[in-house]
Amino acid sequence: MVLLSPSICGLRKLLSICESYAEDHGLKYNPNKSELLVFRGVNKSPPHVPPLMLGGLPVQRVTQFKYLGHIVSEELKDDMDMERERRALAVRGNVVAQRFAGCSVPVKITLFMAYCQTFYTSGLWATHIQKTDNALRIQYL
Repeated sequence: MVLLSPSICGLRKLLSICESYAEDHGLKYNPNKSELLVFRGVNKSPPHVPPLMLGGLPVQRVTQFKYLGHIVSEELKDDMDMERERRALAVRGNVVAQRFAGCSVPVKITLFMAYCQTFYTSGLWATHIQKTDNALRIQYL
């Protein structure tokens, strides 16, 4: 579950609602598995973010986290997620090359297209540096 709020006060209200719901339904949130990410604006970062409590314990603040397979960072840059996908491409390509080394070229191309061309979260990539884009493109070619 992801909670989004433009202020720490709003986030505290949302957490309070979640905790009330959990208590009413016999559920419990684990603060050790919860994280707080504060998005930074262009050349801006909040000077101080007060601690956020869940179940009486502070929620750990992070600079990035993985959500539904996509790495989200405080700068809203996609470079880390693109690097994750570049490494996954290398692994998938090596698996195809090793397991199907004796197959014909058309079979290898079909396997490559099926297993190596799926960039699950690439539709979310919007902001990244050219170097990251080039590294992925070169490895793909």
